[in-house]
Amino acid sequence: MVRPSSRATLLLLLTLSASTMAAEPETSSAPPNEPKPTRASRYRKLSPEAEERFKSRVAVGDRALEAGRLNEAADAYSEALSMKHDPRLSGRLGLVLSMFLPDPRTDLEMAFALQVAVSEAAGISSAERRQFFEAYERVRRRVCRLDVMTSDVDAMISIGSDKRVRSEGAFWTFISPGETKVTATLSGREDLKQTAECVGGKSMLLQFEFPEPAQAQPQVITIEKEPKERRVVVREAVRTAPSSQDREPSNATADASSSRLWGGIGPVMVLGAAPSVSVGISGSGYYRRKEFSAVATIRGAWSLGDTRGLPIDTFSASAVVGPCAQWGWMDGCAFGGVTFWAHSMAANDVYYLRSGTNVIPSLGLGAGATFPITHKLSARLFADATVLTRDLVVDVVTTEGDVVPVWQTNRVLFSVSASLMFGR
Repeated sequence: MVRPSSRATLLLLLTLSASTMAAEPETSSAPPNEPKPTRASRYRKLSPEAEERFKSRVAVGDRALEAGRLNEAADAYSEALSMKHDPRLSGRLGLVLSMFLPDPRTDLEMAFALQVAVSEAAGISSAERRQFFEAYERVRRRVCRLDVMTSDVDAMISIGSDKRVRSEGAFWTFISPGETKVTATLSGREDLKQTAECVGGKSMLLQFEFPEPAQAQPQVITIEKEPKERRVVVREAVRTAPSSQDREPSNATADASSSRLWGGIGPVMVLGAAPSVSVGISGSGYYRRKEFSAVATIRGAWSLGDTRGLPIDTFSASAVVGPCAQWGWMDGCAFGGVTFWAHSMAANDVYYLRSGTNVIPSLGLGAGATFPITHKLSARLFADATVLTRDLVVDVVTTEGDVVPVWQTNRVLFSVSASLMFGR
């Protein structure tokens, strides 16, 4: 039965031509309660015979609508839409359904049809598009949009008693006012049920989270084996002395490393200060803190032989100071200081020394090893190389006044010392 208020709409629909249908945009989607066309079918061109059947059904619907046979018009338009997706024709079907008396099922069909037309902006004029939109707004206030999400794409959703669809993870649909039972089923899982309460016009969301299937307890298989003969092998353990790394440090070593200030004295041998080897005495002091220390050394040595056959005695002395780095019982030092020379010559009638004393700045590197004896006494060996900043030449003067060079020192002096170190 046609509502009186819809006669103006009916007159407008009679002016529409069945052959003017808008193309479907790519972003359109079919209503969830209708078969969802594939991308290929939505753009596939109908055969000439199928196109004629489509136009024929549209024409039948137009004639039925003009004659006021709304049921026949709605059926003809629905049959045409099953052949070809046409958003504008969906909008016209929605307008026809809006002329029926309000009914929950009719409202749902009208909402789906008009939603397609509105979402794809169907219509050949702004007036027609406005008609679709206004009709959709009216019916939208009488139905609810229900969005359904599931944790498994294979879940089947039952809405009410006559609609069952595959969720594919998420979908939406329209439902009528009141309570609607929604059930989600999945093979091997317990059914999940929720109730959607529709108050006209609102939207709602139902989510179904299927718990993970309970894992069966693993079957335990016990295999009993016959006891085998037990053999006991006895062998003598070879005892070996613990290595030096495994042995704990002696009390002397531990206590010696705890002392900070050390002083020592002992013999020294110097090479390069004179043509022959020089020997003497060395005194040194150390201040140690963890892996670093500082050293100060004073030594003096006398040459054991003459200088190039002349009765010239050579005395050399050094005073140096510098930092050291510790590696267990070994250390390395860098130092700087001065080296002093004094030459003396026995009285004779042929020569005399041109200069008796000289002082030359020097730099050096050394390495040493300390061997603890007690917690306050250690033995130490130290070897170093000292570089002079300039050469030293020993000259003599003859009675005629001629200067004769006798010997030139090496630029590098080497020394080795042994000391007893006392700590506090």
